[in-house]
Amino acid sequence: MTPAEARALFPVLDRCAYLNAGTTGPLSRATHRAMAGWHERALLDGRGRQAYFTEGGELRGRVLERLAGLLSVPADRMLMTGSTTEGCNLVITGLRLRLEDEVVTTDAEHPGLEQPLRASGATVRVVPVLGRTADEVVEAVSAAVTPRTRLVAVSHVLYLNGQVLPVAEIRRTTGVPLLVDGAQSVGAIPVDAGVADFYTVSGQKWLCGPQLTGALYVADPERLRPQVAGFQAGYGEGAARLQISHHDPSALAGLLTAIEERPAWALSRAAEMTGRCRDVLLAAGLEVHTPPGQATLLAFSGHDGPNAALARCLERDVIIRPLPTGWLRASCGWWTTDEDLVRLVNAVR
Repeated sequence: MTPAEARALFPVLDRCAYLNAGTTGPLSRATHRAMAGWHERALLDGRGRQAYFTEGGELRGRVLERLAGLLSVPADRMLMTGSTTEGCNLVITGLRLRLEDEVVTTDAEHPGLEQPLRASGATVRVVPVLGRTADEVVEAVSAAVTPRTRLVAVSHVLYLNGQVLPVAEIRRTTGVPLLVDGAQSVGAIPVDAGVADFYTVSGQKWLCGPQLTGALYVADPERLRPQVAGFQAGYGEGAARLQISHHDPSALAGLLTAIEERPAWALSRAAEMTGRCRDVLLAAGLEVHTPPGQATLLAFSGHDGPNAALARCLERDVIIRPLPTGWLRASCGWWTTDEDLVRLVNAVR
């Protein structure tokens, strides 16, 4: 599959410079057909036959196998979730944190991780990491760990600027159980989730799957004592017993299709286009807040503030997002082209 053929998978790209997979990825024709096929089946044949449930369970197993392959971990340590936020909540509540416990996190976390930590009742120690080098990050996180620390919880890729945190080194240096928010990493950069104790996955972002799909890797399922439970708690084994979301087969079929149609060169192409995007933003005189050689998110500032730049992007079908820092963020995928980057620069400068 050539880049042009891969891009043709997504109808939205015929019109838009789609640079917001960090929020929600584009939907392909094949993914839509897979979902629509199951919806049609449910409409005409109903959703109560045994075959419907059996085949849905088989789909879930195939999705988990594919996701485990992307994360380089065993499939029996994976469970489906509705989002990375759900995965974070399952871990944090399952650890039964108490008032005397501490958790260490960073100053650049998405609310999907930050808020479950705040709700846990434990003391949250926040480490500044934005713009720091990998060595500085490891040193700062390690310095925040005390004998009361029960968990270190960080994003693999910071949603604010695409900065990649050295999660393997953080786990080795601190010796504390590590929860990694993989919302901006899985499907965007190479991932070895086995370096962490817990690793969350988003289905609708870089994997371009349906909304409300995700997964969680748990190295040792027995470590968690869930405070919320579902059907699988009584019938599942290992990681499966932690699952509370029951996905419709249409969502599972859509996610499986999205994963399977990804080209083998997806990660390298996304990295290449991110580098090009950074170059063109700098060449246009824009301030870029993402260091070189990070992930597939780029944070930058326009010449006349974010609101005016966003308005122009909206008018010209350039899809990006604002950040709470006042910056703008572009997400570069394997479908991104040089034409998209030209449209971005012309809209924001």
